[in-house]
Amino acid sequence: MLTRSSLTAALVGVLLPFVLAVPPAAADGHVICSDTKGECIIVAEDGDSEAGNDSPTTDETDAEDEPACEIVDSGTATCSVTVGGGGGTSPVQVAAQAIEMLPLPVPEIGLAPDPSTTALAGMPVWLWVENQTWTTVSRTATAGSISVTATATPDRVEWDMGDGSSVTCYNAGRPYTSGASSSCTHTYESPSRSGPYTITATVYWRITWAGSGVSGGQTLSQTSTATLPVSEAQALVQ
Repeated sequence: MLTRSSLTAALVGVLLPFVLAVPPAAADGHVICSDTKGECIIVAEDGDSEAGNDSPTTDETDAEDEPACEIVDSGTATCSVTVGGGGGTSPVQVAAQAIEMLPLPVPEIGLAPDPSTTALAGMPVWLWVENQTWTTVSRTATAGSISVTATATPDRVEWDMGDGSSVTCYNAGRPYTSGASSSCTHTYESPSRSGPYTITATVYWRITWAGSGVSGGQTLSQTSTATLPVSEAQALVQ
């Protein structure tokens, strides 16, 4: 499963041969991203400038370099990145920038009982992620005449419960409410005798992108962990 750090290299290596026929855009430039508008524009620079002389001389950008973004006001992020060398920019490179802009948060795990207390073996534990809107999101990047839109759709949350079992939920789950029910729960059969169970939540996103006659798709994921002590339920003595 690919993560953000390896996605750019995968896109360039696999799809670049299919897009070399696309007319190149500006040789060098920087990216200005707007979270408000959901757009990222790569601004071209003169190839004879100092920035151009310092740029790579190959047809591809170093796929390992990710844009460094700095929030400059409440709604705008400026991302500095060199795009292309003498050979220009491809839709694959622009797609990688659009994917980098997608707001895919690291899941914030919610549990009931709360991890600060102790769960009981034989009783269901509610599972949910706090900061997932569970809706499709899109971002568009543009370089010269090349414009690519990337779209992310949440697919599932896979829960590793730490006791050798797993739970797959096709939604974000729901916070515990007395008298309600949830389709995303797990019941521990035995207590955590050697320390609390480590619970891992992994949210998987289906990524598609298209533009300038080219398209592609990947799966990205975000993961976080929490711990939960589980005790054995004590029988009541009359």
